[in-house]
Formats: sequence, C-alpha cells, structure tokens
Amino acid sequence: MTSNHETSEVNMSKYGKCVLEPDNFPTWEAQNGSRCVTALITPDSCESQKMVSGLWRLHPGHESDPDSHPDADEIYFVVSGTGKLVLGEEEFIVSKGMTIFIPANVHHQSFNSGEEDLVYYFIFAPPPAGPPKQESENWVKLP
Repeated sequence: MTSNHETSEVNMSKYGKCVLEPDNFPTWEAQNGSRCVTALITPDSCESQKMVSGLWRLHPGHESDPDSHPDADEIYFVVSGTGKLVLGEEEFIVSKGMTIFIPANVHHQSFNSGEEDLVYYFIFAPPPAGPPKQESENWVKLP
C-alpha cells in the first residue's frame, strides 16, 4: 500500500505520470450498457505518442460490435472472465491469463459467455487515427 507521502513523491518525480492507478481515470460505458473502457496510457495521461492502452470490460451475456483498426496492431491480455473472440473468420475461446495479438485490419469481435465481466488490458501501437470510440459514439462517463 502506498502512503500519501509516497504518492506525492511519485507525482512530483520525472516519471511519476508513468505510474498509473486505474481508479484515478474515468470509465466510459457504451450507450447500450454492454461494455466500458478506462483509457490509461494516452498522449494526455503520460505523453505517450507510440501507443495507447487501458482496460476494456464486456458484461456477461453481451457482445462487442465488430471492429477493425486499419492503422494499428492491438494486443489483449485477458485479466478476467471467459468468452469467445472472433478474429477474421476464426473463433477462439479466451480466458484469464491469455494474450491475443490482433494485426491491423483484422476484423474482431468479443462475446462474453461467462458469468463475470470479460476484462481485457488492451494496447494499440501505434495509436489508431481518429477520436477514441467513447468520444465518437458518445459513451457515458461513469461516476
């Protein structure tokens, strides 16, 4: 556990903004309530220019919209949950501890078949062009 004094030292240090606590960042939920995202490593949070990352949650019984990123590779690390991931025309069962590489331009979609949130830590490199999905689709900022 970090004391307030230790936290202040980290924030005042040269690389303090590189050590991130997810609870200090807003979470955005899709309009239909199926999923949410917490952006962590971004140009705004820590001046990252070559990648972005964060936490993505898909609630039980829901599926994501089909997606692809023409200008960025993506990595998922499955933090928790179980589900089905479609990459191109292939289907895979994914679960906690697995890592998935999604090449640029490959269509992908996730389905949560479990009883808990399917949580990915995602990384894009380079950052995809255009606004983040939570902005372009008017996701709701959670309290």
